Amino acid sequence: MIDIAKLVAKYSLVSDQVSKQEITIVLSQLQQVLSSGVVGDVVELGCYKGTTSLFLARLLKECLSNKKLWLYDSFQGLPEKSPKDDVQLGDSFQVGELAATKAEVLRNFAHANLPRPIIKKGWFSDLTDADLPPEICFAYLDGDYYDSIVDSFRLCQNKLTPGAVVVVDDYTNPQLPGVAIAVDEWRRCNSVKISRFEIRDSLAVIQLVV
Repeated sequence: MIDIAKLVAKYSLVSDQVSKQEITIVLSQLQQVLSSGVVGDVVELGCYKGTTSLFLARLLKECLSNKKLWLYDSFQGLPEKSPKDDVQLGDSFQVGELAATKAEVLRNFAHANLPRPIIKKGWFSDLTDADLPPEICFAYLDGDYYDSIVDSFRLCQNKLTPGAVVVVDDYTNPQLPGVAIAVDEWRRCNSVKISRFEIRDSLAVIQLVV
């Protein structure tokens, strides 16, 4: 087993939108999937500059995994909010904020000497089944808003394999209430059987029945 804490401590972050504690949790969930032999590739919906993506790639490389890493982002920053994203504490997120570029992500991968990921540019609402791998063993959803998380589940649900894990960022973030609403709705209404749901730091961790 790879020492996740050492792996995370070894490298700096290329953005401040995720903490090393959160990355440690994400990688521990991915390592569990890899060690269990769950079938499918790894996807991240909402990659920004690639901070988490780089660590996902590092773990895949350390584990000598042949799983592909698929990244998705509009690269246009945050979209419009829905009413389910409204907060009473003041609005700290604006349309277009947190924009990055596909080229920036690829440069970060090249600088880190990591295999080039498959990157799909587009709003999640415009993506189709054909844009995702046939089978998914691990999905990291970082869409920030209700509609983005709903679309992420729509895209992934029928491709998740037995034992697959989905980790959703910002589940407990009071500034992004739409995330938890979308996750909780999916848990109630989806046809996938879930064996585990837990909250780790700001993250929701969902594992499917094997």
